[in-house]
Amino acid sequence: MSLQHALKDTLERTPGLDLVAFGDLSSGVILNTASYEACPREVLDLVAERAASGFGALGALTLPEGCAREAFGTSVIHFTESRTEIFARQPQAPDDVICALAKPGTPVLPALRASIGLAYHLAETP
Repeated sequence: MSLQHALKDTLERTPGLDLVAFGDLSSGVILNTASYEACPREVLDLVAERAASGFGALGALTLPEGCAREAFGTSVIHFTESRTEIFARQPQAPDDVICALAKPGTPVLPALRASIGLAYHLAETP
């Protein structure tokens, strides 16, 4: 399954998601997306920045003392008034991140599970 197909499949199978993206934490860039509506580059850049910050890729101050960035967390959830942002990655591919944007009030657990599942799938795909 191609990256684009995997993103689109996750978007369509998970109620409440508006966008699913694949990004690179080391460069802070969203590389591929699937969404129901066009998403401005500025929004994608902000999502990439929040993902990198959440996983400690934007500075040592965000990490607990003695914790390596590559081993810090597999998921981060960020709530705003306008959406819920879910970020997931796997230890075997710590720079690859799945970013999922959900409508407010969307049940978080199914969206988180779908994001983590996609991160696992992509980490295992050659």
